[in-house]
Amino acid sequence: MNIGITGALIALVASLYPAAPRSTPPATPVRLAMMCMKTGEDAPVGMTKICYYDCLGSRVAITIRATSICPLSINR
Repeated sequence: MNIGITGALIALVASLYPAAPRSTPPATPVRLAMMCMKTGEDAPVGMTKICYYDCLGSRVAITIRATSICPLSINR
């Protein structure tokens, strides 16, 4: 079988540069944002106060400056 000079050059180049191994990209974790609604707050103590939120049945607390207003909702 005669492949000619062009075919021989293609075969030579292909042998010098093997195909890179194919791999699947690493799985990235999916984070879904959850909106949490304010349920209450503690009175300021010193320079901070604590705001409480309901996040699908879980209670979450954040600490903010005593002079700030607790947001009505937060994203988690």
